[in-house]
Amino acid sequence: MSTTTNDTGRYEIQSVDARGDSLCIGWSDGHESHYPALALRANCTCEQCGSYETALRELRLTDIPVDVEIAEAACHGGHLKVVWTPDQHESLFSMRWLRTICNSQAERERRRWRPKFWGKEIEAAPPSMDYQDCVDNELARLELLELIRDFGFAVLRNAPTDPDTTEDIAALVGPLRSSPHGTVHDVRYDPDPEFYANTCSEILPHSDQAYRHLPPSITCFHFIDAAASGGESTLTDAFRAGADIRQENPAAYELLGTTPVTFHRRFFRRDKDYRIRAPIMSLDDMGEIAGVRLLDRAIGPLDAPEDIVLPYYAALRLLLEKLYEPDNQALVPIATGEVLFFNNHRVLHGRRAFDPRSGRHMRSCNIELDEFNSSLRFLAGKHGHEGGDMVLPHGALS
Repeated sequence: MSTTTNDTGRYEIQSVDARGDSLCIGWSDGHESHYPALALRANCTCEQCGSYETALRELRLTDIPVDVEIAEAACHGGHLKVVWTPDQHESLFSMRWLRTICNSQAERERRRWRPKFWGKEIEAAPPSMDYQDCVDNELARLELLELIRDFGFAVLRNAPTDPDTTEDIAALVGPLRSSPHGTVHDVRYDPDPEFYANTCSEILPHSDQAYRHLPPSITCFHFIDAAASGGESTLTDAFRAGADIRQENPAAYELLGTTPVTFHRRFFRRDKDYRIRAPIMSLDDMGEIAGVRLLDRAIGPLDAPEDIVLPYYAALRLLLEKLYEPDNQALVPIATGEVLFFNNHRVLHGRRAFDPRSGRHMRSCNIELDEFNSSLRFLAGKHGHEGGDMVLPHGALS
């Protein structure tokens, strides 16, 4: 999908063929689109019908005659005017809108977002932006959002180290989400930790809070004081690992995407007991990965038909082996005054061990995926980036 909407030939109608119960449009770039009459009538956004975008809408599908047909269809400026029978209702559809909703295979593929896969090689040039640029310039902020969308993570350089600025920094990508840790969680070494993050041990690739119905989405790590040595972040592209398994072992991929496992988390000090049964990989309607949740140290006994148990553990082993491969893990040191944003529904994160006396201090907070996508779509639409209409993955659903 192109970045900006400069290919105007896509949106110029060359011919219109109204066939009663359907409409065929020929475009100036040679493409042909077909629309069922009922589908167009159901999406009329005239003043009388109202808008589906705002949900301020009077029209209901049951209000439309079952035998609705197109009586007339003709171009008027940049729009197509349609008169319907039997009720003589009139609709005006923009040419751009008509092209963007075309359901041909080519157009559905065009508006579908595709991830940029990566492995250890991304260490040489991790996606990054300058903090002040993103504060001062909306286009720079949009670029930050697009990097997080496409790669699953981005580093923000030269950010303030004042702990009180964490929420404002995170708000560059969307409003903050509350969690069991509160809105912002301070991650420091604790000799009596409640959370594994507060140890000084190495942490293997994982998703945060996989035991929640909806795990945290976009995560922000604001480094107030990085360890002098050790403590480097490790990042793993779980979408790439899953895509590899789909190619190499479709049966294992199917098991990981359809068989739920039970993730557990008990907080004895808080009287909390979280559990969720969900597949490790959430698949979309095309069978592609739309989200990942994986905290293997929180997976309980498998509740599944007996003949699936051993094949499932074999599939899980295959996934973990891929995720733990050195070539699939990127070591991304984040310095004091830097911020790591990553999509917790795609990128598994970990950490190297560090000296507990180092004073390492990180502040962590989260932004919901729908809030992130809203920020992205708004800025993309405002600045003419076609990505505002991309079909984005729904994340790790249960």
